[in-house]
Amino acid sequence: MTQPNKEKKIFYLLCLYHLIIWTIIPYLSNKNLPLDVIEALAWGQNFDLGYTKHPPLSGWIPGMLFKFFGNKDWVYYLLSQIFIIVSFIFIWKLASLFFKKKIYVLLSLLSIEGIAFFTFETPQFNVNICQLPLWIGTIYFFLKSIKNNKISDWIFLGIFSAFGFLTKYIFLYLLTSLFFYLVFILIKNKKFYFNFFYSLLTFLLIIYPHLQWLSQNDFSTINYALKRGGLNEPNIYNHFLNPLKFLITQIIISFPFFLLICLLIKKIKIRLPLKNEKFIFLLFSFLLPFFLILATSIITGSRIRTMWMIPFYSLIGIFFIYLYEDYINLKKLKNFKILLIIFLILSPALYSLRSIYFDSRTGYEGKIIASEIEKEWKTISKVNISNVGFSEWYAGNLSYQLANRPKVFLEENSEFYKKPAVIIAKDVGPNLCKRENINIKNILYKKIYNHDVCFVF
Repeated sequence: MTQPNKEKKIFYLLCLYHLIIWTIIPYLSNKNLPLDVIEALAWGQNFDLGYTKHPPLSGWIPGMLFKFFGNKDWVYYLLSQIFIIVSFIFIWKLASLFFKKKIYVLLSLLSIEGIAFFTFETPQFNVNICQLPLWIGTIYFFLKSIKNNKISDWIFLGIFSAFGFLTKYIFLYLLTSLFFYLVFILIKNKKFYFNFFYSLLTFLLIIYPHLQWLSQNDFSTINYALKRGGLNEPNIYNHFLNPLKFLITQIIISFPFFLLICLLIKKIKIRLPLKNEKFIFLLFSFLLPFFLILATSIITGSRIRTMWMIPFYSLIGIFFIYLYEDYINLKKLKNFKILLIIFLILSPALYSLRSIYFDSRTGYEGKIIASEIEKEWKTISKVNISNVGFSEWYAGNLSYQLANRPKVFLEENSEFYKKPAVIIAKDVGPNLCKRENINIKNILYKKIYNHDVCFVF
């Protein structure tokens, strides 16, 4: 690992490991795509400017892929790994701005393999995985913009920031932190970057259509985010319990990472080089987003979901390797490598076990259910199913598996009933077919593979 030019070869091997192992393992162990992928595919059928739960980007990407590849599960597992590898490339480029020695650049990347967000959770392409390269890319172009003040870097910063925002609004925690850093250096150095306005203008131009969509749709995605965080359930104890749960969860998640780091360091001691400009930048870009989201939980009492934190950890390797650069003992690399290899083997093995024996979503018999519904449909109609409703999971799966890819309706409306349709749910019973205030000539209830199904024809 310390031989000249070995670092890049190891980096390429790591990328290859993710491409091959984390595409093949879920493809072999999962009967069905994970929930978030099915949801994204359901949203991505229509290239809307926003969806009920999230901004549009994470739905557009799998939606475009489906038009080329159809319902091939491996494509969407590979998609996740491509996003992970692009993230790794940006981490490598960013770390190279902090370290002169390539070995430290490599260690800052390898160490994050101890965090499940970059291994165990990656097969499920969702808003959090989609955010990763945009989050790191935004930090990278921000740092380059501050250093070189090139217009092109500021424009790229605006593009990455806008696409990050169009993936998930939690991206604002990063943008707020970087803005605070901009204010900090303005006060410290008495220097204002007028080229910043190129970035701001680019950002606003890209997100403007989505902001229009938001105002026209009662800010539905923002309301969903507030509800998801538990803000509709006010409780005085939440201001204490939810932040505490958040902190405990972060300690558990980062524990394997710190095991790897401890194997490298000669002596662990608290040090804060607050006069070091690079370290101050890491405080703003890495630690401040954590403190802001913790403060949000304390002030509002909101729940911070574990998966929301995936992009927040992207700089953790750079931060701690930079903090302890002078205390790293490269002679201890052997122990680091052994534990890293254990993690690289154990993580896909545990993922397979969970998928096969414990995960009802990835164990869902989506193909069989779709096949049975299609057989039943052919006994009552000669035309294809055109519409399915009304859930991301059941209807989304049915649409994904059927050859003619019917349109997914997530809300009931008159347009749904204008073409042959199927309503699918579970644990509802025949009442599912009692549609009020809708004039339907033919509607038939069937129990298929333990699902409640209504055929509208």
